[in-house]
Amino acid sequence: MPHRLADLFEDAEFLDALTTMLLPAYLPQQRWFTSKGKSVQRTGLDAYYRVGPDTGIALVRVYFEDDSAELYQLPLSLNVGPEQRSFYRSNHPNLILGEITGTGMLADAVPRADFRAALYDLLYESKQLDSGLKAEAGRVLLQASASAESIVPAIDTSNTAIIYNDSFFFKLFRKLDPGLNPDLELVRFLSERTDFQYCPPYGGSLGVGEMEAEDYLNLGLMSGKVDNRGDAWSLFQDLTQRYFAGDDPVDEETLDRARLLGERTAQMHRALASAGPDRPDLVPVPLTATYRGEITDAALRVLDRQFTQLEDKRSSLPADKQALAGRVLGARTQLEQKLSALRDRPLTAQLTRIHGDYHLGQVLYTDTDFYIIDFEGEPLLTIPERRRKRPPLKDVGGMVRSFHYAAQGQLLLNPERYAGRDLSQRAEDWYRTVSQAYLDAYFVACGDAAFLPADEDDRRALLELFILEKAVYEVAYELNSRPDWLAIPLNGVLSLV
Repeated sequence: MPHRLADLFEDAEFLDALTTMLLPAYLPQQRWFTSKGKSVQRTGLDAYYRVGPDTGIALVRVYFEDDSAELYQLPLSLNVGPEQRSFYRSNHPNLILGEITGTGMLADAVPRADFRAALYDLLYESKQLDSGLKAEAGRVLLQASASAESIVPAIDTSNTAIIYNDSFFFKLFRKLDPGLNPDLELVRFLSERTDFQYCPPYGGSLGVGEMEAEDYLNLGLMSGKVDNRGDAWSLFQDLTQRYFAGDDPVDEETLDRARLLGERTAQMHRALASAGPDRPDLVPVPLTATYRGEITDAALRVLDRQFTQLEDKRSSLPADKQALAGRVLGARTQLEQKLSALRDRPLTAQLTRIHGDYHLGQVLYTDTDFYIIDFEGEPLLTIPERRRKRPPLKDVGGMVRSFHYAAQGQLLLNPERYAGRDLSQRAEDWYRTVSQAYLDAYFVACGDAAFLPADEDDRRALLELFILEKAVYEVAYELNSRPDWLAIPLNGVLSLV
């Protein structure tokens, strides 16, 4: 048998064992494997890229019994010495694929410091390998040291994170989709081509092929690490807890934080809208009558689909939620009219690239500011869909809904703390006051930006469509995932009727 990892991938016997036995058993056990509910039919090797003498990156295609297929990135290492094997058995037994007879232990390469150092070197040197693997360094990485210590933080996500020198955060994408990942595209543009400073700066990227090509595969994204105190959801949970502890109105610290977030949101949107004709995938385009019809039809389809689910499951809900669901279902005609009103409403605005999945969990906070992260867009959409231009008010609607969840979620997450107190109206007051402070600051900071309708009524109509669409989407999500939270989006829908 071969004794180098790269040579193994030239060995037919090894490839057969890897794809028919090792991978089908290993992949469903991994946190980042997104289709645990599907039956794996078989796996195949799309490509292998050598990184070090006994480490590399395999691209593995997984075929399922339902005839679907997914592509995954799998960093691999061949561990031969007793120290390496003992390290994996003691610390990472779940990352061992198996023993290759007469050769060594095959395992995920990320726990190995030499593999992480080799990735850093690829990025820092902007290396382009003959195999097709290409790396690029951003400006902030070029100003850093040529080598780096690294750790793998215990973060439970669908990707794998590596932190270098406590200064750079490298995200290794596990499930791969062809096309330019919006997180790479937008962070790279904001950092390298605008003066927007409120997202982690672009550090570099690792991929296969040309970024402009439809079949480009983004394997990893490096960004500058932002020292922070957590995400904005945690911040506003602390602020709502303080609010519910007494009877006073919303305090100035909360309102100031909401206003600052509104300002930073506007600055993000202005920066994204600043692309010139040399960036056709980013340059703003007019919001047309055709597009108004398209988003109206899409919203009505969501309403129809989600209301069908709500009606089907209504009888299985607790009595109080059955009554609330009945009120929402009874408002269907009004909701359809509200969603349809935009179709024939002429308005002038622009479509731009947006964040695409904007809520309090996508914002980090420090003692004095906010930093916006995760520009990947809605994870259930394809990359071409995530890269579509949309009204920036879609992001704003998502954040408004997140403020509603912040107030109501505080009550749901802490039932013992608030037992015996009816705080529903106080929660609604917090939501309306805080979201209005956010919106006021956002519109002031946007000024006369061309991506917003000039008429205030047109702005409100467009924003309400996106708030309502988001709330209707949330109804089905909570219905299927967290029934205890269903009252939040149901009340959100009713508040817009």
